[in-house]
Amino acid sequence: MLASVEAIRSARGILSAMGGKLNQQIDNNLAYVHDLVGGHGHWLSRPAWVEFSTNNACNLRCVMCGQSDGEPPQSMKREEASDVLDQLFATATLITPHANSEPLLADLDLVVNKCREHDVYLNLITNATYLDRDRFDAIADRIWSLTFSLDSHLKDVLETVRARIDYDLTMRHIAEVLPRAAELGIKTAFNYVYMSSNASHLAGFVDWMADIGGSEARSVVHVQPMLYNAKGCEAQRVESAYSEDQLQAFLDEACERANERSIILDVVLPGNLARNVTPHEPIMRGMLPDLLNRTIETLRKRYPSYCAMAAYYLKVSPDGRVYPCCVAPDELVMGSVLDSTIEEIWNGDKYRAFRERMHAQDYPESCRNCSQLVDNPDFQAMPDSRRA
Repeated sequence: MLASVEAIRSARGILSAMGGKLNQQIDNNLAYVHDLVGGHGHWLSRPAWVEFSTNNACNLRCVMCGQSDGEPPQSMKREEASDVLDQLFATATLITPHANSEPLLADLDLVVNKCREHDVYLNLITNATYLDRDRFDAIADRIWSLTFSLDSHLKDVLETVRARIDYDLTMRHIAEVLPRAAELGIKTAFNYVYMSSNASHLAGFVDWMADIGGSEARSVVHVQPMLYNAKGCEAQRVESAYSEDQLQAFLDEACERANERSIILDVVLPGNLARNVTPHEPIMRGMLPDLLNRTIETLRKRYPSYCAMAAYYLKVSPDGRVYPCCVAPDELVMGSVLDSTIEEIWNGDKYRAFRERMHAQDYPESCRNCSQLVDNPDFQAMPDSRRA
């Protein structure tokens, strides 16, 4: 009974600390339902998860990334970026400071300070080159989730797919930061893009993760499909190197290892290649982004004909362009923060027309095969006539 009382007091303390931001997010979540059920083009809700970095600089040239094809550099002036963050954070609770880039090469201090000012948290995705223990500790109070982009534990493979990487430095930083994140109760994950170079090594990666403390940290391995958004992707097609039976065997072996080593393994590959192993519950921190994630799951399940990401997400590129999703195809540019405010863009003509197409299931070409939409199992279960 005493433990229950203490738990209730703790929960009340957390809710009290969240204050107005919690009430705002609850109201915003209800507004999503209003907007979706009503089929509206003009929305009462506002973006809760935003993606923005002050530049698109990266120290690596990964084969699966457009940076390897020579993406032109982009950057935003500090005063402009500060104004954009103030606008975004009026309603957002979570930011991914990313632009096909390494966030620690951008003005992350500005982002973190704005997060502290507006009670917003970081979904930090990094290649770990610049994230040593001291740098991590300096921003840990604003990190909700930390993800390492790492497609192999093997030196020769990692140096092949992630050109310019310093393998020893990267591994040293991960070894420093992972136990510290576990100590602070910060969620950790590893993004593993599945390709011909690493498809057969996934079970070994799971073992490596467990050996460096991933089990104790309750880390997650996210295995993601290649998006084929760079020229180097063509040479990495898994289906060109392996049969489906071989791929199934690789994944089954990794699942067995994940169960044995107590590692959460989330394989979001298409069709029969999808897998999930959850030997224990992932970390739930009782923070506003956790509430947002729960809302996202509900939106995907209850409104499968609509892209949930387009409801709660907004991306601003370093050159000011605004998109409704992380994929950010050119046909879905909704406007520019250098010409209009976020508020004007969010309910502007382009956004309203886009939402009306979504409500009618008349998807833009770039949406029709996007994993954010079609890999939703509830969406896949819908009649073909409604997915056309």
